Amino acid sequence: MDHLCNMTRLPKSIKSHYIDSFEINLENLRTFLSSHKIQSSESEDVCLLISKIFSQKVNYILTNCEDDWNKLEPFSSPLIIFVQCIDELLSQDHPKISSECRFILNSFTKTLESWMMW
Repeated sequence: MDHLCNMTRLPKSIKSHYIDSFEINLENLRTFLSSHKIQSSESEDVCLLISKIFSQKVNYILTNCEDDWNKLEPFSSPLIIFVQCIDELLSQDHPKISSECRFILNSFTKTLESWMMW
């Protein structure tokens, strides 16, 4: 039992914070798309595109914060960035994304936006 008292809890890195949240949100999106009968190939295309956008945004944050949690305040939460990535994707014209999938993505973001605090 003494060894538990000696353990030091290290804070999660900013990168881990964003990536871990992203993975959970992306899996929720996959499930949502699947439940709405979006083909897995289209769902994976969407997830890949969102991943690329999210990665760019997180790289910008990491460049500016250098893993200093005190510098993170001006940046959005992982969930807000995730929703912004979907919105950004919807604003682009990707031939691999059907109108049905666009509609479902839009409803997904509206559902999240309705209870998120911006």
